[in-house]
Amino acid sequence: MREKVKDIDFRSADHVVQEIRDMNVKGGSPFGRAAAWALKLATQKEKLNTKRELRTRYKDLKKQMLTLKPTMGTIHNSCNIIEEVYEENKNEDLKVIKEKVIKVCDNIIDNSYAAIDKMAEVGANLIKDGSTIMMHSYTSTLMAIFIKAAEQGKKFTVICTESRPLRESRKAVHYLQEWDEKIIYITDAEAYEFMPKADFILVGADSLASNGSIANKMGTAMLAALAKLCKKPFYVAAELYKYNPLTKKGVPIELERRTENEIISKGDFKSHKNLTVINQFFDVTPASDITGLICEYGLINSSNIDFYWNELVKKLKEA
Repeated sequence: MREKVKDIDFRSADHVVQEIRDMNVKGGSPFGRAAAWALKLATQKEKLNTKRELRTRYKDLKKQMLTLKPTMGTIHNSCNIIEEVYEENKNEDLKVIKEKVIKVCDNIIDNSYAAIDKMAEVGANLIKDGSTIMMHSYTSTLMAIFIKAAEQGKKFTVICTESRPLRESRKAVHYLQEWDEKIIYITDAEAYEFMPKADFILVGADSLASNGSIANKMGTAMLAALAKLCKKPFYVAAELYKYNPLTKKGVPIELERRTENEIISKGDFKSHKNLTVINQFFDVTPASDITGLICEYGLINSSNIDFYWNELVKKLKEA
């Protein structure tokens, strides 16, 4: 049995925030679990002796995590669900509130792992022996799919775009080498040249919108448009927990921008006169360019996300 991708062993709520700041948490699902861990550890370990202190700490952690990673729908959801649990039980004793919060955090973490297991089965069924798959960036969900396919004895090739500027795909290469699968590692700019060799394209997502569009690492939308041009299926693998309910009210997904120092070096230009350097870290892929969404409910049309959301929240809040 090949080893699954593990989360960081978090020691405290502040440790969670630091790991997010240091970019050691990677992938939308791990971010959602990390947020749940932050709220759980704060509830369990910190001296929060009044309801007001507890509520204030939840707000503080939410602000810190979303300031660092505003695009992550899973962080929004972990924080919002715990805030709802607090409000629904604010007339209870502090001990009871804490117990319910801890239970719901555990539900969020456990459900995320279970969702990844289900997505791994669905995604692995799309991979045939001898398949070639193009992937972009890194997510634990994609790794779970590849692990499952490899456990089924399938031999396949993964065309791995490097995913600049941080080149997260290097981590995917590391795992694929451990599983003895073939890898073709290319620059993002080589995607059009190599896409005809792929049977389909597989990416993750960091946030899902009610209209079926998805936010993911910069370059995803370009790959989806190319896939349509090349008549290649374009699949997104993401648990429903990445859904951003605010998009149903017309609120757009906030797309993170990062420091220019990740894409330029000192001395690249003689001066910065009239120069604006933009390091846009995420983009939005429209539903019309997505063949199907691989989630814990199976392979669905990405525009049907909202249908399952209320059922999922109800399940998570059963404490």
